[in-house]
Amino acid sequence: GTNMNMNNMSQMQNQLLNDPEQLSSLMNSPMMQSIMSNPDFLRSMMDSNPQMRELLESNPELRHMLDDPELMRRSMEMMRDPSAMQNMMRNQDLAMRQVENIPGGFSALRRMYEDVQAPMMD
Repeated sequence: GTNMNMNNMSQMQNQLLNDPEQLSSLMNSPMMQSIMSNPDFLRSMMDSNPQMRELLESNPELRHMLDDPELMRRSMEMMRDPSAMQNMMRNQDLAMRQVENIPGGFSALRRMYEDVQAPMMD
């Protein structure tokens, strides 16, 4: 059922993140170009998924990010370029390590994981 679909989504997400060329190919496909050029469609797609809707309702900052056309455009551009994607992932890893070294940083990262990442995997 739903748990199996979420496991499949998680596996596909991990595969795409580990293969920047495949992610780039997917993001450059006409179908994805069409979806990503239509923010209203993307928003309705997110709202139609109960887990995503709950996640966005409980984390208004995520909703704000999805509603920011410039941020979405930059994100899409980055996903189309495998070297930019790898660079972003390296920068994100470095930033996470730096946050972990700040007093209370690890707890903040754990809460963020529990509030954002974990619900997406349920």
